[in-house]
Amino acid sequence: MKIWIMMAVVLAAIGLFQASSAQDEVAFNNEHTRNAVTKGMDFDHRMPMVTGDIQRTIDTGMHIENIYQINLKDKTFWTEGWYWIKWRPEVQKIIEAEKIPLNQVLEFTNEIESTNMVLEPDTTEPVKLDDGRLYQLFRFSGHFFVNDLSLSGFPFYDMKLPITMETRPDALSCYEGGPPCTSLLPEKNISNTLIGQFADVNGYDMVGSSVKPFLHQYNTTFGIGKPSAFPSIDYGIVYKTNFFSAFGQYILPLLVVIGIVIASPSLPGSLGDVRLAIPTTALLTLIFLQQSYRADLPPLSYTTFLDLLYIYAYLVSIVFFLLFCWGTVYYNKAAEGGELLAEQHINRIDLKFQLVALIALALLVPLAFVLL
Repeated sequence: MKIWIMMAVVLAAIGLFQASSAQDEVAFNNEHTRNAVTKGMDFDHRMPMVTGDIQRTIDTGMHIENIYQINLKDKTFWTEGWYWIKWRPEVQKIIEAEKIPLNQVLEFTNEIESTNMVLEPDTTEPVKLDDGRLYQLFRFSGHFFVNDLSLSGFPFYDMKLPITMETRPDALSCYEGGPPCTSLLPEKNISNTLIGQFADVNGYDMVGSSVKPFLHQYNTTFGIGKPSAFPSIDYGIVYKTNFFSAFGQYILPLLVVIGIVIASPSLPGSLGDVRLAIPTTALLTLIFLQQSYRADLPPLSYTTFLDLLYIYAYLVSIVFFLLFCWGTVYYNKAAEGGELLAEQHINRIDLKFQLVALIALALLVPLAFVLL
């Protein structure tokens, strides 16, 4: 008992020291940044789409041929495909007046490692359509970032891989005090043709596609004028983890360890050494399993569904270890000839703990799904 009290005191001291250090660091940073506010972090960047003069409208579409190398830890993925733009003579006048290269009319806002971006026009000159619009097709291949990725339900979760495009030059922007508003619209029924032949991802089931136009409102003036806003479109493919694959990889090994721990009180109370070895071995196994699965995820500021199961497994293992400590001491202190009665008493207590552990597990799983 004294050892447990000493450990609790040490852990409390460490926690107080870390909290004090964190407060000192915040105070230091605030002092040197003059108490910089975080208003920009809460800024609503996605505003409702603005539709203006049809003559200043750019129609666009996309076909995502391939998605690969999804990295949950870095929240990145690689993709390649095609996108195209169609624009009217009024927009063409702006392009010519501002000398805007056609491959810079739109940009990928969630693109990373621009040096690895491949962007090739399909034809050297735009094609004139029957309705008077101009058309240009581009092939692209690049590395993209997933900003909105919620892993609270891990290993069962939905994942949207977005490719976000918006008008790049200021002459094609849409904000108060700027040039006449330019609209960026997805072509009709583009979501039906967005997904290409090789867009399947191992371990995931494809749910469908998503196309969402909006106005990207920047919370900066870039040094002059008023805050900028640019028409944008989110093209994305939505996946969900395959239940049986995720269950077999993450849940089943954990349930095996939990099952062994919960079944361990069924051993006779006289086998104290054997019983004590089970929860201690389980704790080491749980630590290894949790670190292995966490290595594939980014640092998270919330608890996942799988984390809750691990917390439950840790608590059950610790409680059963303490239970076995009590049982071993109780059995060894039994009077001569009273070992059988002591063992029966231990077994009755063990059964109650087993039932409580099973009921807690049965309640935890649906509750965790609801809360997360």
